Amino acid sequence: MKKFLLTGAAMACAIMPFAAHAQTNPSQSDDQYTGLEDIVVTAQRREENLQRAAIAVSAVAGETLTEQSITQATDLTRLVPALQVAPAASFTQIYLRGVGTFGANAFAEQGVAFNLDGVYLSRPAAPAGLFYDLERLEVLKGPQGTLYGRNATGGAVNVITAKPRLGETSGNLTAEYGNFDAIKSSGAINLPLGDRFAFRLAGQVAQHDGYFSDGYDDEDTWAVRGQLRGDFNDAVNATLSIDYANVGGMGSGGTIMPLLDGDNRLGPSDPRVVAAYVARTPTTPVPQVIADANGYQDNTFLGIATTINADLGFARLTVIPAYRKTDLDFRSFASSFLIDVEENSEQSSLEARLAGDVGNLTWVVGAYGFSESVDANQNFDQGSNGTRIFSDLKTDSVALFGQGTYSVTDRFRVTGGLRYTKDTKGQVTEAHTLPFVGFVAGVFPLRPIILDIRSDTDAEIEFEKVTYKAGIEFDAGPSSLLYASVATGFKSGVLFPAQVNGFSAPENMTAFTLGSKNRFLDNTLQLNAEAFYWDYKDQQVSHLGPVQVASTPGGPVFGPIFLTENAGAATIAGAELEMVFQPTGTDLFSANLQYLDAQYDELKYQAYSTTGAAPSIGCAVTPTTQTGASAAARIYNVDCSGRPLVNAPKWSLQLGYEKTLELGDSGRLILSADTRLESSRYLSIDYLELGRQDAYMMSNARVTWEAPSGGVAVTGFVNNIEDELVFANSFQSPAKAGTIYNQLRPPRTFGLRVSFKM
Repeated sequence: MKKFLLTGAAMACAIMPFAAHAQTNPSQSDDQYTGLEDIVVTAQRREENLQRAAIAVSAVAGETLTEQSITQATDLTRLVPALQVAPAASFTQIYLRGVGTFGANAFAEQGVAFNLDGVYLSRPAAPAGLFYDLERLEVLKGPQGTLYGRNATGGAVNVITAKPRLGETSGNLTAEYGNFDAIKSSGAINLPLGDRFAFRLAGQVAQHDGYFSDGYDDEDTWAVRGQLRGDFNDAVNATLSIDYANVGGMGSGGTIMPLLDGDNRLGPSDPRVVAAYVARTPTTPVPQVIADANGYQDNTFLGIATTINADLGFARLTVIPAYRKTDLDFRSFASSFLIDVEENSEQSSLEARLAGDVGNLTWVVGAYGFSESVDANQNFDQGSNGTRIFSDLKTDSVALFGQGTYSVTDRFRVTGGLRYTKDTKGQVTEAHTLPFVGFVAGVFPLRPIILDIRSDTDAEIEFEKVTYKAGIEFDAGPSSLLYASVATGFKSGVLFPAQVNGFSAPENMTAFTLGSKNRFLDNTLQLNAEAFYWDYKDQQVSHLGPVQVASTPGGPVFGPIFLTENAGAATIAGAELEMVFQPTGTDLFSANLQYLDAQYDELKYQAYSTTGAAPSIGCAVTPTTQTGASAAARIYNVDCSGRPLVNAPKWSLQLGYEKTLELGDSGRLILSADTRLESSRYLSIDYLELGRQDAYMMSNARVTWEAPSGGVAVTGFVNNIEDELVFANSFQSPAKAGTIYNQLRPPRTFGLRVSFKM
């Protein structure tokens, strides 16, 4: 903590002279260029200039998402150094500065809140079919417990769609073709309906062949969104939004490690991968699950939300009722074994906020209600072991919150906020543990004996939590802001199937932040800096571990379940520097550097071994006397204290440059390139070298011609120029200790994109 404060103080002292210098600079000298544009964000539940928001937040314009061919949540890693997004079958795992969830079943919840137009999306599969016709993307770093509530321990990702515009007829269309037979198209049309109403219809189609040799890691998504806005009078307006998406294809893939055949992306059902898998211990006649090419996903998403705004004179009222339905149907072999899931979930929420200004006080108060039901049928089959889980899960959450900023002087402000949350969760679960225990005596060919150990859970738990934020901010100059804050957040407790103690307690975060936001050199240089210290307690760790599935005269019997338990406490400290420099109207430089020191003070959990052999884990492992579901099974204590957090590279650097060449009557040419450099990171709490991503560099480039009118643009692009092989996720086979399957980020992709605007 002392080191953090000293670092922050030094940073502030270093920036202060620049702030003083900025006040004496002359006004703009180029009539055609007035400096960097302002970006408006709503990260603090109100519209404000990004540079005046006393919060650590990165914003990405919607046009940038299109230029970077972003159509899936996993692509977002290329844009924000603090962010790591990975696939897990049909689920999405979001990590921010090492804080996230290895969620891969119906019980999982994210540690980074994902929001669409102010509506929290609870399901790990929910960030799908949304990335088109967007105004911007906001990434809030650090716990957001006061304004965003539970499950925002590490931060929040806000997706803001483009809204209907009154009195305007406009539209856009983008079509793209690339290697792997990639076809991507998106567009929107905005129509006025009289003076006070407008309608906007947007859609997207995104397809490409699989990146793996057997067709996995493909994309087949279509989505549509309709929005109707009405300004009923000068004081009241409302926007109704309905979106629908279907995500199909074979789904994500994974390959056995070490990678076979050089840099080829051999999929899970590739004969070479299958041969390598069956050769690992245990071998036949122990039952095996052989991956094939019949994996699929047929997932649908429906959302309905209304945002109502009313000017009451003394305050502004915002009310957001929302409903979302997520239906998952997928079959995956990405982690070496069969995952077959049908999951139907429905969530409804209602948020009401009042915001206003009274004298020197800017304030917001509100209430929030959330209800969700999840009906899931999950089958996890490893051949020599497996589980089948039928669950009916319910969550109800209510919250009251308030935050205010008081201007002590014209340049100095203080902020305080509180939120009270109460969660009630329940499950009715029927779980079947299916261990292999031997063969039928005297029968040839050998016939395996698979036990069916059934356990039933009917439980309800309650959590209550108060989170807070306190901060100060100071205008060091006309374009310079210094701020400091302490904020808390928590992730709600998580259920899982077990006869005894089938839940984890909430995890908690306290974060200290010291930052500065500045514009120098006649508004051409933007330099933002942040130092942070996060105290992470009771971290929920998701992994395959033992839970009690039966009671016998000899004591409890434990079977393997993908569970979530409070296993870790960590300290996360570091700094982030962000620079944008536009010396002329035709040159734009950008850089974002993050240093991260994320280490477990304590990380202890239990591992289940179906064969009895010590698990393959890069940490201290000791056996226990607990009884497994088969005679051979053993349970081990694991201690990974002192290890780094997963998906937390020590260094991350994003660099970019854009050059515009004016061609007179022939339009203009825009040349742009960016690159991301990362130091090494582990991808799972197994801490095995095969599950570790080494340092890498991945670059992208684009050349765009724009017509003089600006209505037509043609872009040639290439992503991952180096064709770098980068791991996105890692999972150890439950049936074969030490057998690792890794998922990969996309290879080199290139293509041509044509855009039209009216």
